[in-house]
Amino acid sequence: MKFRFETVLKVHKEKEDQIKKELGVINTHIQNQTDRLRFMEKIADEKKEELNQTLGQDMNIDKMVLFNNFFTGVKLEKTRQEQVILEVTEKLNLKKQDLIQSMMKRRTMEILKEREQTALRKKQQKTEIALNDETGSNQWRMNL
Repeated sequence: MKFRFETVLKVHKEKEDQIKKELGVINTHIQNQTDRLRFMEKIADEKKEELNQTLGQDMNIDKMVLFNNFFTGVKLEKTRQEQVILEVTEKLNLKKQDLIQSMMKRRTMEILKEREQTALRKKQQKTEIALNDETGSNQWRMNL
């Protein structure tokens, strides 16, 4: 006998799988954005070292303005990148909550399915026992 809510259970499983895929995409996006932030920080650190080395040497104002503009741009981009990571992390947390709810719904349906199957087995066992009792009773009467 087929579980009467089999279609609903299948829908919940598919929804859960879809959310897992979306979580994977979001995790990848967060990782890419974090890598991008680290790369910007690494480049900024390298340029700071370069600036420190050139400070002891002959430094013209054009170079100083160029470094200043670079560090200002990196600071702005770093702030923007941190905001992107924060927003994507919030989206990830919402998806995780969706996944938890989906898993709970699926699990509820699985429990219902297990209960229905258990009830069916008990009913079949009762029927089988009653049949065996009837058969035994008939054979006993025939022997008398």
